[in-house]
Amino acid sequence: MTGNERATPRIAARWGCPALLLSVIVATLVLGAQLAERNRGRPASGPAPDFPLQLFNGETMKLSGLRGQVVLLNFWASWCPPCRAEAPDLQALHEDFARSGLRVLGVNMLESSPAKARAFIDELGIGYANGEDIEQRIARLYSVEAPPESFLIDRRGQVRQVYIGSIRYDMISGKIQSLLAEAT
Repeated sequence: MTGNERATPRIAARWGCPALLLSVIVATLVLGAQLAERNRGRPASGPAPDFPLQLFNGETMKLSGLRGQVVLLNFWASWCPPCRAEAPDLQALHEDFARSGLRVLGVNMLESSPAKARAFIDELGIGYANGEDIEQRIARLYSVEAPPESFLIDRRGQVRQVYIGSIRYDMISGKIQSLLAEAT
C-alpha cells in the first residue's frame, strides 16, 4: 500500500462528521421552514377572524356578536375519537362557566352529513351552540388542519391560546377563569 491509499480513509473520516452535522442542520432548517409555512395563517394571537355560523338549531350567529364574552371555539367531527373524548369536558366547561361569561362554540367540519353531526350532539348531550362549517370556510380562516383544534378568545375578540388536539377540563379551566376575571 502506498502512502496515498492510507490517506483516503483519514480524509473521509475527517470530513464525514462535519458533513453529517451539516446535513442535520440543513434538514432541521428545511423542516422548520415547512412548519412555519404551514402554521403561517393560524391565528395564534391577535384578532380572531370573524365569521357567520349557521347553527344546527337554525339560528345564525357571528363570532363578533359574542364580544364581551370569553369564547372557546372548538373544531370537531363526529368520526374523530379525540373529539368524542373531549366533548364531555367541553360540556362541563359550558355548564360551569356559562353564567360567568364563557361561550363554548362548536364548529363541525369534514362531516359526511349534518345528520351524523346532530346524532353526535344528541348522543353526548351537548348543550352548547354548534354549527356546520359548510365548505370549510371557517376552518380555512383559522388554518385548521384536522379536528380537534380549539381557540380560546378573550372578551375583546383576541385569540389568547390555541390547542391542537383534544383538550381536557383541568388543562384549560384555569386559563378560562383568568380570562373571565380580566376587564373588557
